[in-house]
Amino acid sequence: MNRMALTLVLLTALCFCSAMMVLYSKYLSTRAYMQVSQSQKIIDALDVQWSQLQIEESTFSEHGRVERAARDRLDMTYPALDGTVMIVR
Repeated sequence: MNRMALTLVLLTALCFCSAMMVLYSKYLSTRAYMQVSQSQKIIDALDVQWSQLQIEESTFSEHGRVERAARDRLDMTYPALDGTVMIVR
């Protein structure tokens, strides 16, 4: 009977350890999934920001806007006809 009780205790301990490892594995899996979800949210936010920056860049690099900025801020103008020189080969 002593040997049977020892085997029963050993099997119970192994079953308990197995159950604890299943719980720990589930915990690690859940934590990893949360990290992946958080990283995906960050990636989505950065993608939206990148799209907005591309739109902003295309708006600010528009030819008319550059011409207006050169004329208004830098007082640049097109040269008059007498200020231009034509080079002929």
